[in-house]
Amino acid sequence: MKKILNFIISIIFPRTCSLCGKTLSFSSKQNICNKCLENIPKLEGLVCHKCSLPLPDGGATCSDCKNNKDIYFEVLKSPYLYSTQMQKLIKKLKYSRKTFLAKDLSVELAKFILKENIDKNIDFVVPVPMHWFKKWKRGYNQAELLAENVAELINKPMYNALIRTKYTKPQFNLKKRERHENLENMFVLNKKFIDVIRGKRILLIDDIATTCSTANQCAKILKSLKIKTVVVTLARA
Repeated sequence: MKKILNFIISIIFPRTCSLCGKTLSFSSKQNICNKCLENIPKLEGLVCHKCSLPLPDGGATCSDCKNNKDIYFEVLKSPYLYSTQMQKLIKKLKYSRKTFLAKDLSVELAKFILKENIDKNIDFVVPVPMHWFKKWKRGYNQAELLAENVAELINKPMYNALIRTKYTKPQFNLKKRERHENLENMFVLNKKFIDVIRGKRILLIDDIATTCSTANQCAKILKSLKIKTVVVTLARA
């Protein structure tokens, strides 16, 4: 009966691809068609071995990672470039309440994590936190949605081990130095999980890495508990 009802609903309100608008089949479990999914540019070729910044001119490490000693995460990896397609999907997830996209994108994120064997070297998953007021206004934290799904898919526990203490300007409007200043003293440890996470290995999840300032500030706080942090974001700008 439920299948029949869902079939009727799919005829009246057909589900479409979130990128190209093509009508998806009733049996499809995803909201992005296979063709669009395959055509999203992946982060490939020469990249910094520390932060995954693309290096079109070659080399093993970008200038920031080579010259900066204040990098607190072990490594940052991403499956996709922050391309036009990925930008469209992430904006829909973040600003248009298309929370169903978190599940689709988490599947691809989990595939990448398993392919890279990242899951073998972590104890649990932690999302980059959102300030409580911003989360209240939006209704959710997209990084938390991604982290919840990823944790389930790779069979690891997830903890909201970090708390964001300041409500700040959006990072994408700021220059690199301003981003760093914007995030200074931004995060604190969630006291509820201190004893659980101390000395462990964490997989930190976020949607985008641009200058890596957010991920680095999170890793800095976690480092105080002798925690090793591996960062995975959906896309790398």
